[in-house]
Amino acid sequence: MRLLKSTLIATAILSTASVLAQSTYSSSLPVKPGKGITVAGTVECDGKPVAGVMVSDGYEVTITDKKGAYYLKSKKQNPQVFITAPAGYDIWRDDVVPQFWADFTQPSDKYERHDFRLKKVANSKHATIIITDVHLANQRNDVDIFSGPYCDILKKEVEKLNAEGIPVYTLNLGDSSWDGYWYGHNYPIGKFRESLNNAKYPTAVYSVMGNHDNDPKAQPGPDSDREASLPYQKAFGPRYYSQNIGDVHYIFLDNINYKNDPASAETYKGVKNKRNYVEDFTPEQLAWLRKDLANVSYDTPLIISMHGPIFRWKGYGMEKFTPVTTENIKIRTEKNSTKELLEILKPYKNVHTLSGHSHKQCLIRLPESEQNLTEHNISGTCGSWWKTRSTGLKNLCPDGTPTAYEIFNIDGKDLNWEHKAFEYEGDKQFFAWDMNGVKEYFKNNEEMQAFLTLYPEWTDYSDLPDNYIYINVWAWDQDGKLKVSENGKELPVEMVLEENPLYTTSYMLRNTVWLNDWNKKGYHKPRRFQLFRAKASAPDSPVEISWTDYFGKETKSTLKRPAPFTLENL
Repeated sequence: MRLLKSTLIATAILSTASVLAQSTYSSSLPVKPGKGITVAGTVECDGKPVAGVMVSDGYEVTITDKKGAYYLKSKKQNPQVFITAPAGYDIWRDDVVPQFWADFTQPSDKYERHDFRLKKVANSKHATIIITDVHLANQRNDVDIFSGPYCDILKKEVEKLNAEGIPVYTLNLGDSSWDGYWYGHNYPIGKFRESLNNAKYPTAVYSVMGNHDNDPKAQPGPDSDREASLPYQKAFGPRYYSQNIGDVHYIFLDNINYKNDPASAETYKGVKNKRNYVEDFTPEQLAWLRKDLANVSYDTPLIISMHGPIFRWKGYGMEKFTPVTTENIKIRTEKNSTKELLEILKPYKNVHTLSGHSHKQCLIRLPESEQNLTEHNISGTCGSWWKTRSTGLKNLCPDGTPTAYEIFNIDGKDLNWEHKAFEYEGDKQFFAWDMNGVKEYFKNNEEMQAFLTLYPEWTDYSDLPDNYIYINVWAWDQDGKLKVSENGKELPVEMVLEENPLYTTSYMLRNTVWLNDWNKKGYHKPRRFQLFRAKASAPDSPVEISWTDYFGKETKSTLKRPAPFTLENL
């Protein structure tokens, strides 16, 4: 009865049961469960059985027979059963979340039936929108900004694609909520589903858990990760699962192990635990993945969503324009589970992992001689937790890139992607600064001088040599091309690791000088990220900047100089 009791507790914690309840569908197709079967049901489309559909409880995997029936000898260690839609079908949905799972309602040794519905769709050619780290918490007008202007931008994107006959889906990479504010601000994870529905979000949304999507009141102990995940699972489904959309196999994983150790004092209103976690994959999850992939051919493209990124640059290995090798990247966590995941994926010819968590943009493409895998670590929708926008500026992430989403455009087994900023129109892909103007701002702005007096660890750009141009390429790719020219002559470009002057001014200055918040943890440690720079020969010559991405798409602009550093115009 423990599993059933936990599920009921999870239901009770969520504030709007009508929004969160997964609709129960009863089919007229027959099932004949045999001895030991604890879960069975059917999968149908327009009242007709669908054979060959994968069904799982996260441990066992089976396939529907020619009558559309499935049978599982499930021990119900997880609280749900789910299906993996085959190519050419969508899963039925009544709201923004597809009904691909059903909650167990009976004890582990008792039989229960759960049926599912599909609908036919031509989705070999489709698009997926990627969002992550929305971090809604009922503060800084975050719910209204996301539900209003941000969703409006995505609606226009979807309308354009749908007009071309292209179905669109959304992958949400976690941290939709903010566990510290579940209780003090009345915004638990289930509220995010409610916000999506209220905003009339334009596509089906498939999600993964982030560390902040766990219940911060879950009791610490060996079962804390599972207990903390139950409200999320009630609202958005299993912690790990898969779907087929067109010719692509989509996998959704949970690499956050929530510990939630006791704290000596209240950390947030109503929260007395640390909300800590480690990043790894459970053995059960990887065992399920092996069974899932046993039904997937090696030439099928894999798109794998998770919250925490797999890789990081070793010792800031991007200091030079050199090919990525296994020497200058490393697994972000040395846990054997991550290495095991890479071994499982190694036979597949086209693998893309999607992650958030870092609130910054980074793409790592492994050498083909090692593994056919590209990791896309995608910038957060909330930027720096909605803070820069709350002071009247555009929303920026800690690496100085504007908040953005990505779109994967998929035609059969061909994949390409593009990065799009929420608050900038058109195809803008970079910021460029005349650093002579930045120097003047840092030298003469009284608020900046006050900040630098109290934070001498941060760079004082008033000391920079003359005539530098700095560029922040938002979705830099090692296989792209950045070109800077002055009067028709191409200038040498170098990569540097420095503080982004726009972030320093938009976030650091305004959250210290403006808000009189001086001692917050982390403020004294400068945040250095990749920037590009070139040195012009004169202070008043225009500079042409061109960025050509991995797919050959070029974005160009002219920086007219001298150019003052003004936040409101960037």
